[in-house]
Amino acid sequence: MADAAQMRIGHAERDRVVEVLQKAAAEGRITMEEQAERVEKALAAKVYADLDPLVADLPVPPPSAMQEPRTRTAQLSPLTEPGYSLDDPLVIRAGWDSEKRDGVWTLPPFLRLDGGMGEIKLNCLRAQASADVIDLEVEGVMGSITIVVPEGWAANLDRLNKSWGSVTNKAAHTPQPGCPILVAHGKMGMGSFTIRGAGWFERNALAKALKESGDAPHQLEA
Repeated sequence: MADAAQMRIGHAERDRVVEVLQKAAAEGRITMEEQAERVEKALAAKVYADLDPLVADLPVPPPSAMQEPRTRTAQLSPLTEPGYSLDDPLVIRAGWDSEKRDGVWTLPPFLRLDGGMGEIKLNCLRAQASADVIDLEVEGVMGSITIVVPEGWAANLDRLNKSWGSVTNKAAHTPQPGCPILVAHGKMGMGSFTIRGAGWFERNALAKALKESGDAPHQLEA
């Protein structure tokens, strides 16, 4: 299979980058001259690798990371299950308590996380992402939301409004080949949102689980 960056693009992908560049110029992130030069290159682009450098210094995911899922389509669950359409996301709500996902589980393409007054923790170290881009709609209120990701996964939190709360991204900004990117949007209120790698306790718990299951400990790579 061809590398994601070398996949051919169409008018829709070019137009999306042009819109990003227009917005960046309007916000003063790039000059009008830079916009004109980059738009010209975007309209002439043939593959994702031509588009990625045009927005590399802007707070948006690379176009190659925003492709429609193809390689994992066969792994998607029936559309009757929540999480497999934008209109029917998997809702994880803490309320006044805590809500956790751990172990082996499937991370669907669309989630809505409501921290409420409690705590949400998603441990993705053994999770299987069902798409290359995971959409996270976030409502923090006064709770805390923590997502633990394996090596190679990436996150983009540029569209997440922290309000009076805190937003922390300790994951990579660009995913490694075959790994997903988590794109969060919404608002945190007075809560906290953190995406990070495994800590000492989680690494040890993972090593024990992998030893018991006989799986290779690839998530423990530094």
